[in-house]
Amino acid sequence: MESQVKEIIARVLNIPLDKVTDDLSSGDIPEWDSVGNLAIISTIEQELELEFPLEDLFDLTSVLSIVEEVKKLTND
Repeated sequence: MESQVKEIIARVLNIPLDKVTDDLSSGDIPEWDSVGNLAIISTIEQELELEFPLEDLFDLTSVLSIVEEVKKLTND
């Protein structure tokens, strides 16, 4: 699941997969701005067929936080 999330992030931001590390956060690179963050969340929800709780959306600003939330939602 973690590799799938990282692949989605790399594809949405149009960056090399090796740049998508656990400590990468929004604002660290120009491609990951607020619009990019919304695109990441939306794409993950569509492709993994899940829905992030609205109250958690503002906390999903790093690769690690997104991966952890996906794991929690998928019981992985």
